[in-house]
Amino acid sequence: MKASEIEFTLIQNVLDSVERSIELLAWKDVTNEGSRLKQAIQYIAHAIELLLKERLRRIHPSLIWDDVDKYPRLDARTVGVDKAIHRLEKIGGIFITETDAKIVKSLRDTRNAIEHFGWKTSRQEANVIIGQGLSFAIAFAESELGTDIEFRFRDDDTWIQLLTEHSQFASAHGKRIETLALSQGNPVQECSFCNAMAQDIVTGACSLCGHWEKPKDFEDEVFSPWY
Repeated sequence: MKASEIEFTLIQNVLDSVERSIELLAWKDVTNEGSRLKQAIQYIAHAIELLLKERLRRIHPSLIWDDVDKYPRLDARTVGVDKAIHRLEKIGGIFITETDAKIVKSLRDTRNAIEHFGWKTSRQEANVIIGQGLSFAIAFAESELGTDIEFRFRDDDTWIQLLTEHSQFASAHGKRIETLALSQGNPVQECSFCNAMAQDIVTGACSLCGHWEKPKDFEDEVFSPWY
């Protein structure tokens, strides 16, 4: 690419949208809460749609197009989240849980309502869908695309600020980490810093907040002789 050219990949666009949503939630640089939550939903929904398309692209670029016969025409429609999820499962063998599929579709519907019809909901409901959607986006990016979004925000206070300011995300992502760890046979215990069940009992590191401490009773249980 020439120095005078600009290029954006799907994954770069994902990172831009997620970064903006996290900044909105962590630092609250938009003071109007309604506007901040609305924008966060739009950014996260956009990021998830692109994540699904990027995963399809890695299977075959034509799968991004709604009608694969129109690949690679830029004036043709691309897939929505429903068809993307269906193709990932049927063609790619990539299964998205029913719970996560509902989160993705709910975000899509909410974004469409915001942009085309008008939107009214409670702050609690908005924060819940934001927390669940952001958690899915981060997890999917890492598991399916090898992209560690969290790492981009751990160099400063942004990640901890996000966990502090947005309890719904902290709860949703903590539960996701716990479920994944247990499914892989890695027992976890409660982190004394963030209170999530995300501290590895072997390493002592919390996968949610990054805090480390000596695992509770691990040394005694493993190294103490039986009497």
